[in-house]
Parts: sequence; structure tokens; C-alpha cells
Amino acid sequence: MKKIILLAAGVFMSLCQLNAQDNYTIKMSVKTEGMPDEYAAYGEQEITTWLKGEKSKMELSSMMFSSINYFDGKMVTLLSESMGNKSGFTATKEEMEAVDGKEKDGEKPKIEYFTDKKTIAGYECTKAIITSITKDKTEEKMTVWFTDKIKSPALDAKKSRKGMFDFGDLKGFALSVEANKKFGGMEIKLIMTATEVLTTPIDDSVFKPVSDGYTMKSYKEYKESMRAMQGGR
Repeated sequence: MKKIILLAAGVFMSLCQLNAQDNYTIKMSVKTEGMPDEYAAYGEQEITTWLKGEKSKMELSSMMFSSINYFDGKMVTLLSESMGNKSGFTATKEEMEAVDGKEKDGEKPKIEYFTDKKTIAGYECTKAIITSITKDKTEEKMTVWFTDKIKSPALDAKKSRKGMFDFGDLKGFALSVEANKKFGGMEIKLIMTATEVLTTPIDDSVFKPVSDGYTMKSYKEYKESMRAMQGGR
């Protein structure tokens, strides 16, 4: 269950890419196939991501848990709630990189581009297949459909943490992702699809974390507590 919360954070870090001038509200549905019955309630999720300049916010919700992720250009804040337990952390990208540095694999994913096109949430998207090498030296492939109309170089949070998805140098923003993953000893398939993209102005108050009622820790403490709950894995 706690791994699913970290998955949500990973999804957030992977998706935070945009042009510093624009406002985007991106709504996505997420389906996870192959999970055991006891985790079935985690299999369907809804994600809303707000992007404005260097500021980002993502809300993820399912039947069993929710999380809110913020990035203001310097600080990352994660707030998560599962079965009444509220916890979170606030950290700079540098602090997160210092903790995650030993876990990083220096090999960038390989990207193969195709000419296939399809429209997702009003944006024409191009197909790509991204191949990554995991820590155990096995290949993981994901199929993405991306648009170059949502620009990506400004926000570099994903360079500090790869998250669940490492898009490497993908030339745009992924509006659809299908990936087979090994996660917590399970073989799962993640399917994310954008259902709506809005470009209306976003008030700055959207990006201000409200952590009242949450047990806040350092990023290192948070990761250690998650590992402890997972039996040290």
C-alpha cells in the first residue's frame, strides 16, 4: 500500500514538464492491471495536474488513498493520506538528489520515434517507445503518445528524481503512457491517458501547500519510514 503512494509521487515527478510561460490543467485517468485482489481498489485513479511557470501541483485520488504534490521551482512537498494516516515531506531538489543519488542509474533511456499520430484531449500526439534498463539489468519498455505543443525544458524536477517513469529526452509532453512494470514483486501494467487539457489562467493560491494535520518529515526520514513499512525493501 505504501509503495502505491510512492508510485504516485513518482508519477508526479515524471509528468512535471512545461513551458515557463504557460498555464495547464491536465486531467488523466490511470488504470493498473495485474494487481492482486487485496490491492484492487488502487487499480483505478484520477490525476489532476496544474502547471504554471515553474509551479506545479498534482492531486491523485483513488478509493483507498490520496496524495497532493507541489513544486514551486525550489521546494517539493508531498502530502499523502491512506486509511486515515496523513504524512508528508518538504525538500529541495538538491536534498532529494543527495538522498537518491546512490540509487540512480546513469544510463539514459533510449527513445524510438514513429510517424503514427492520434489526437488525445485535443492535442495531436506522436508515438514513441522508450526503453530503460532497470537496476537488475532487465529492459522495460513503455509506449507513449506525446505532444510538442506542451513544452518541457523549464521544469527540471525530474532530473533530480526519475520517478516511476523516466522519459529521458522525450521531445514533448506525454499525454498517454502504457508501461509494463515490476513493482513490489508484482507484474503490473500501467495505463495513463489524458482526458482533458485546459489552458485557462491558474491562481497562485492553487500552488500553496496546506499541511495542517499531516506528520511532516525530512525526505530521508520519509523514505526510511516507507521502507520500514514495506519490510525494509
